[in-house]
Amino acid sequence: MQSFPLDSVLELCVKQDRRAQERLYNFTYSKLIGTAMRYNKSREEANWVFNLAMLKVYKNIKKFKIGTNYLGWANDILIKSSIDNIRSKNRHSKVMAPVDSVIVEANNTELNHALNNLATEQIFDLIQKLEDKERLVFSMYVVDGYKHREIEEITGIKSNTSKWLLAKAKNELQKQINKLNQIKLSK
Repeated sequence: MQSFPLDSVLELCVKQDRRAQERLYNFTYSKLIGTAMRYNKSREEANWVFNLAMLKVYKNIKKFKIGTNYLGWANDILIKSSIDNIRSKNRHSKVMAPVDSVIVEANNTELNHALNNLATEQIFDLIQKLEDKERLVFSMYVVDGYKHREIEEITGIKSNTSKWLLAKAKNELQKQINKLNQIKLSK
């Protein structure tokens, strides 16, 4: 199997070569669509945000240092595009957490075990059912490894609210997993 000639494709993209841009798009899509699916509510929305992110990639390709981590760079652009999309949808809604809220953590061991027993597509479906801000915080914290301080810096969601949203997301995922397990047991 021949490896993808990323550096040469990137060099052609800097020169705005349309075929190279198409090759880069297809390569990036195959590697990063999962990220878009985690952050967005539906496949259509994920594709739309992915396309917006790729426009930003093409626009800023001259700033990218060829030979470094392209997929990491493109993934950051995709995550930030997803966050922008969620912000634009929720511009007028505010999530309010009680100031002295007690964060009730889902049993992480149980949740992790249950998630490990699900197919990837089922996990994407469950994550996509979360409310926008819960899905955002869950994806950033659990999947992409951001800390609550970093989530606050990037999204503007206060650290305590981020913790609260993460707990809500975990609780909701646990409920959904329990429902799936009940359906399996009743068959």
